[in-house]
Amino acid sequence: MTRKEMPLFIMLIAGLITALTAYFRGFKLSTMLITLLATLVIFYTIGCIIRMVLDSFDAKNSAKVADEGAVIEKEPVSDQDERTEEENGDSNS
Repeated sequence: MTRKEMPLFIMLIAGLITALTAYFRGFKLSTMLITLLATLVIFYTIGCIIRMVLDSFDAKNSAKVADEGAVIEKEPVSDQDERTEEENGDSNS
């Protein structure tokens, strides 16, 4: 299951539980449908909020990992490299 599908599964499971509970308690059809609609909307919203929170956690973690990996140390310049740079600088002038 991907995070994109998470709100749908949460909504459908809550709807199934609500429908079964309302049916076995003997609710009238109109009351059962209104209750089911309200449950589906509420739990879809809750699922979307949960998905947004988890996505923000992932964004923070990936930014933190990127910041840790961005540190690059300079290599020490050897004497031979310095001489080569000086010679190239003199020939250009």
